[in-house]
Amino acid sequence: MELQYMLTSMTGYGRAASSSPNGAVTVEIRSLNHRYFDVSLRMPREFSSVEERVRSHISERVARGRIEVSVSVEWRGESRSVAFDAHLARAYAEGLASLADALELEPIRSVDAVSRLPDVMTVSEAEVDADSLWEMLRPALSDAIDQVVEMRKEEGARLERDIASRIEVMEQTIDEVGRRAPEVVEAYRVKLARRVSEMIGDVRVDESRLATEVALFADRCDITEETVRFKSHIKQFRDTILESGDCGKKLDFIIQEMNREANTIAAKSQDSSISALAVEIKAELEKVREQVQNVE
Repeated sequence: MELQYMLTSMTGYGRAASSSPNGAVTVEIRSLNHRYFDVSLRMPREFSSVEERVRSHISERVARGRIEVSVSVEWRGESRSVAFDAHLARAYAEGLASLADALELEPIRSVDAVSRLPDVMTVSEAEVDADSLWEMLRPALSDAIDQVVEMRKEEGARLERDIASRIEVMEQTIDEVGRRAPEVVEAYRVKLARRVSEMIGDVRVDESRLATEVALFADRCDITEETVRFKSHIKQFRDTILESGDCGKKLDFIIQEMNREANTIAAKSQDSSISALAVEIKAELEKVREQVQNVE
């Protein structure tokens, strides 16, 4: 049975093109990590009337990340018109003729030369209504988004596999911490009894006093609550991954809570082996935190 991965990355890329009677459109989309949902659009001025439709269309497929959209268009020939300002051209011609006489130069007699002067000839795009522009843009936009979403899912699956393996390592390590904790108290009791015996010789050891000291030590280094909470966070982390929708922010919060418990375990530990295990847990947590930063 094929595993179903739930996490989605925030990085992806898509490029698609479509054509219509008005022209051909190419859409390029890049998806990057970001704390929130943010869309950046670079489109020809003619498409400004459909910007909100573009943002809405993307938000239906993407919940978080910076989405950079670039749109280029090649208009059909009939979509352009050329206009000439004859009055301005005449003024240029007369002015240049007067200048030529003053400088004793040949006057400009070519229409082509005059048409190249500023503002004599203007090329403009034919007006296209917003609905037509949207129908022109939407197919390429949808295809590009599909590619981005697919890439984000593939990257998310890779992240999930890596995160799951590290969570399993941490679970095994915290179990080892739990097994080691009672041994630390017993080792302290034996060590304390031996040191007291060495100090007082044949005098009988006060067992009640010894038990009190051991109990105080056990209370100071008790990490039962921390290990229980850490395991609870692991379960919550796994349950969150199975939730639908974006969960990156929630996973990041859980990682912070797990890190807090690991710090407390390290601080309360009176045993070098438990301290080393806590360091291993924190190292894995940091790697998971880095991965979670990429999750939608």
